[in-house]
Amino acid sequence: MTRFVLLALLFATAVMAGVIYVSEGSEKAVIFYGNNVRASLFTGLLTVGSFLLSMKVFIVVKFKETVFDTEWYKKRLEDRRKIDPQIEHYAPVRNLSRVLFMAIASAIVGSLSQVTIGLIPHVAALTFCVVTASFAGAMLVQTLLLVRRILTEWLDHTEKKPAA
Repeated sequence: MTRFVLLALLFATAVMAGVIYVSEGSEKAVIFYGNNVRASLFTGLLTVGSFLLSMKVFIVVKFKETVFDTEWYKKRLEDRRKIDPQIEHYAPVRNLSRVLFMAIASAIVGSLSQVTIGLIPHVAALTFCVVTASFAGAMLVQTLLLVRRILTEWLDHTEKKPAA
């Protein structure tokens, strides 16, 4: 989880540096952000946060049922526990749940910051709003990658044919 947060913060910092560089200074960046970007970030982040919030329980429960409660996974877990007895059965589901929560929370905080702090015409407000939006975007990407990894592993298993 810490790795996800650190990567998101690194991405957010890079985005903020890029915004100031491209807009040729912080004052022009504040004006451009207020006129062109703030409203789009608000609606986009609110939509993503709301969608993920409504899907979180469904995603976690379905992964638990279709992947982590199967005999294939239980056998695989037994094999892995021979190497590392500390491995928990539902650790990947818990991790997915935590990452989804962080993505949802960061999207909602990022969205709300656009219509509260984003109204302040100051570089510090711009920095906070851009960093929160970038952090939310990075958490969304990491959530998608985690879901993809779980799905790929499950699909690889379901496609395996028994030896004839």
